[in-house]
Amino acid sequence: MLFLLAVTAAAAGVSLLQLHEARRRYRSRANHPGVIDLTVVPQDPTLAGGKPVELRALGDSGMAGVGVTRPAAALPALIAQRVAASTGRPVHVISHAQAGARTHDVLIKQLALDLGKPDVVVLLVGTNDVTHMSRTRRLAGDTALVLSRLHSIGAPVVMSSLPEFGAMRAVPPLLRAALRTRAALVGRIHRRAVLEAGGGVNLVDVRGRLGREFLTDSSLVSWDRFHPSQAGYSRIADVLAPAVMAVVTPDAGSRVISNPSLVSLGGAA
Repeated sequence: MLFLLAVTAAAAGVSLLQLHEARRRYRSRANHPGVIDLTVVPQDPTLAGGKPVELRALGDSGMAGVGVTRPAAALPALIAQRVAASTGRPVHVISHAQAGARTHDVLIKQLALDLGKPDVVVLLVGTNDVTHMSRTRRLAGDTALVLSRLHSIGAPVVMSSLPEFGAMRAVPPLLRAALRTRAALVGRIHRRAVLEAGGGVNLVDVRGRLGREFLTDSSLVSWDRFHPSQAGYSRIADVLAPAVMAVVTPDAGSRVISNPSLVSLGGAA
């Protein structure tokens, strides 16, 4: 019994060292698009001057765009493009997300910023809570507080589920399996927090919709083998955008306007 416990402890120590090394490696080499502050306008010039949808993005590297080099290729901008194309309204998107952010960072740093009066907030966080083994009780409390603070500003929230950890090829296979187990626990915390929020939060099961694609199609993962590529972010935007459209224009129906264009406000497109 003591031998088994020793082996288990040693394996856990090796896994943590591997995880630390993987994080260090991808952070030192990661691409980053810079400031994401864009207005996406529909192609039809008669619609381009309308009141923009104000979209704010919060969270971690997935919302910060790590894995791509242009703001227009980052997930918040890709969501905005789809919303503009389907609603015929300009979309002004600002991302306050930060690479490496955990849920507590969203709470004390990103929500301390002036978000203005957004029509919708898109949230993607939890990956770093998995990889850093955040304490579950604190994580549950922080998640509830994040959703409560967002509710207090009056904007509906579209929250993404965690990604497919099995697709993070920079992480050793055995550790990927352990992270998937941990992610299942964090996912349950997210679902409980959304239920207890009592409305105003739409949790979208991105992993359920796209997990198999990310496992089998390496082109959806960036060259760092950890974050999505532009193609990967595009597929995530395909899944998140309908939920955003549903809350900003619930009567939009199936109207589609193609080829939205980008106007940069706070960074190069």
